[in-house]
Amino acid sequence: MPKIQLNGITVDFPFQPYKCQEEYMSKVLECLQKQVNGILESPTGTGKTLCLLCSTLAWREHFRDAISAQKIAQRLGGAELFSDRPLSSWGNTAPGTDASAYYSDIPKIIYASRTHSQLTQVISELKNTVYRPKVCVLGSREQLCIHPEVKRQDSNHMQALGSLSAFRPLPAFRLRG
Repeated sequence: MPKIQLNGITVDFPFQPYKCQEEYMSKVLECLQKQVNGILESPTGTGKTLCLLCSTLAWREHFRDAISAQKIAQRLGGAELFSDRPLSSWGNTAPGTDASAYYSDIPKIIYASRTHSQLTQVISELKNTVYRPKVCVLGSREQLCIHPEVKRQDSNHMQALGSLSAFRPLPAFRLRG
């Protein structure tokens, strides 16, 4: 898999990216590095999902490595250790640190979509990359519930719709014959 250097971060991409994909990933990385929101658009079929996944996960790995290096340097009193080896080869946590405290410094990525099938497609795209983050897919009761009685209950939005119609009756329509 090609490795691309964008905004000082090495991004693993499943194939040689097109120029528009490199630009998209560069803008994603810029937003993450500046800690700002970004509204990015690209035409259908340009690989937005893959670009978003690869650039975001590469940034997260870079961030994790920077924290590891920082904690190791603190532990060693500022001395540089193994300057000839990449940070990622040092392991996941700095020696002598509490793993839960270490992981709390690393941002969690939340990927939201409107439908469950879109999430399935994202997971499929993720499998095409070298990145293997811990993943938890959350869905609604309609998608995941296996209890027959609970599954038949109205969802919250249907209950809310029912309470709205109680206040304002829907207009009656006549069928024309």
